[in-house]
Amino acid sequence: MDYLERIGELPARLAATLLAIVVLGAACVSGDQTAATFDDDAGDLPTTAPSPDSTAADEEASSEPDDSPTTSTSRATETTEPLPPLQGLDSELIADGFDQPILVASAPGTDLLYVVEREGIIKTVDDGTVAETPFLDLSDRLLSNSIEQGLLGLAFHPSYADSGRFFAYWTDPEGDSVLAEFNASNPTEADPDSMNIVLQVDQPAERHNAGSMQFGPDGLLYLALGDGGSGGATAQDTSNPLGSIVRIDVDRSTTDRSFAIPEGNPFDDEIWVYGLRNPWRFSIDPLDELIYIGDVGQDGFEEINVIGLDEAGTNFGWFEMEGDRCFRPGCDESGKTPPVLQYSHDEGCSVTGGWVYRGAAIPEFDGHYFFGDWCVGFVRSMKLVDDQVTEQRDWTSDLDLGQVTSFGPDGDGELHVSNWDGEIHKIVPIR
Repeated sequence: MDYLERIGELPARLAATLLAIVVLGAACVSGDQTAATFDDDAGDLPTTAPSPDSTAADEEASSEPDDSPTTSTSRATETTEPLPPLQGLDSELIADGFDQPILVASAPGTDLLYVVEREGIIKTVDDGTVAETPFLDLSDRLLSNSIEQGLLGLAFHPSYADSGRFFAYWTDPEGDSVLAEFNASNPTEADPDSMNIVLQVDQPAERHNAGSMQFGPDGLLYLALGDGGSGGATAQDTSNPLGSIVRIDVDRSTTDRSFAIPEGNPFDDEIWVYGLRNPWRFSIDPLDELIYIGDVGQDGFEEINVIGLDEAGTNFGWFEMEGDRCFRPGCDESGKTPPVLQYSHDEGCSVTGGWVYRGAAIPEFDGHYFFGDWCVGFVRSMKLVDDQVTEQRDWTSDLDLGQVTSFGPDGDGELHVSNWDGEIHKIVPIR
């Protein structure tokens, strides 16, 4: 999101300013390119209709008792009732009137949507109606002078339906980063006095604060931290959490802090992976146990990085590399993991990382990852198959979502999108 400061807040100026920051490439070019580039050539829309032979097999199998384990994660199967053919995708306005919403999220045990406004307020949406009373108001506890400061992250504990535990991340009045735990007495009202500071991180500058948070299928909390915006060297310093995704166990504590370091963290501290610049939105797909990271670039490229949750210690290369190219002349590429997909600043300038679709309304796109760009407002999708990017599509003209700030699923896995105009949309099928 750091490019937001460079281009200002007036959408009318976006195109002209974008041209001003387009560059020919990074500082030097490495050898063969290893990251995919965007190529909207997926052809016809996918279908999910079972073959005639599989229908009989499904019917025979369904006559036997099903002793297989179940999961709460939504995923379409061939045994569901056939849907009319998919003609395309559209966006449905769910609610509007928000002030700089930067995150839309859901919580276990409730059908509500939670919308995070950058200046410190979390609101709830129930079937399109925005509650008059905020879920939580932290506006008096944070600094939001810069467009990259403020209330930036929200994550609900897996036990939220019973415990009411959730976590928020923001920049405090000194400009440093704070991760804190709160308790909600009911799904629409949190207790601001229940705050317990979990982690504080000194920030050298006002930019690159990142802020995505999510609990993984391992029950651990993952939090993205940008490099601090003061040159980038922190991203290669494994003694400093800036420029990394940290992983902590908030269900255990030690004598000096409110969390424990999970077994498997590579440096015996909070850091899980590193070498990131400003990871503006990541998401974990629990079915494939992959994490998808949208990392905002500097001179030439925006990145989508994808690794397994068993790949602790991965170094994504910043600030030695940007994308799959050297950023610093003569960089050492060894040990650096390139993105699975990158696009140049001829196409956009601030990636908004998205989510893998796992809902039931559009089973044709089960397993497809949707993401966007804040500067130019595009929305794209792709699918990762055997570590290869496939089925890339551009949905910008179909969805018309504006400057996308986040993607987030509801309790059924249906994707919602927040934008800078203060709107929450739902991605829906056209049949």
